[in-house]
Amino acid sequence: MNRRSVLTSGVLAIASRHVFLPTWAAVSQAEDKNWRHGVSFFGELKYPPSFEHFEYVNAHAPKGGKARQIAIGTFDNFNTVISGVKGTLAAGIDQIYDTLLVPSLDEVSSAYGLLAEAVSFPADFSSVTYKLREEAKWHDGVPVTPTDVIFSFEAFKKYSAQQSALFRLVAKAEQTGDREITFTFDTPGNRALPQILGQLTVLSKQWWEATDQNGKVRKLWRTASVPPFTGLP
Repeated sequence: MNRRSVLTSGVLAIASRHVFLPTWAAVSQAEDKNWRHGVSFFGELKYPPSFEHFEYVNAHAPKGGKARQIAIGTFDNFNTVISGVKGTLAAGIDQIYDTLLVPSLDEVSSAYGLLAEAVSFPADFSSVTYKLREEAKWHDGVPVTPTDVIFSFEAFKKYSAQQSALFRLVAKAEQTGDREITFTFDTPGNRALPQILGQLTVLSKQWWEATDQNGKVRKLWRTASVPPFTGLP
């Protein structure tokens, strides 16, 4: 989780203690699903559905090549789940993963679908449902599935020092459609959780439950010495 995400989670966690419905959340509780392309904690969304890119993005920027970044010190861990608990995490490892939603950098507190193409929640904020993009795939072309999302949620809830406290506000995570995942909250009225859960880093269940180059089954509670998606499957 980057610095912006940490700060955002903190603001949302504090605000989640107060129950009131902003204008963008005024939907009928009787509706089955009211799909949205994004969520805004303050005011309306800046970008409309099906927008091509954020205004601050250069759509014609060169692609390919190598990117280098500075890092002070060394590292001994590629497992982002236990960041801050065990080992020293490799700088930039978060760049190989995506989240359900992505924050907009030119809005106060808005997030739009990334791995998820749409998000839905009832007026009482008792749950949230994300619909994965059909084109969302792993490095090997295998689709990102609700199973991956649930696996990731349970991993961070159990082992992450940063996210476990917030994720414990979720009573249940389940697949509710071919590409849908629903998180049911322990109590209604927590309007911050749709954005907090949208920051969930999605891991590949298949890769993390496979064996490593030494024939050992990978474990999310210990450090990883091999970068994800390299070496054996």
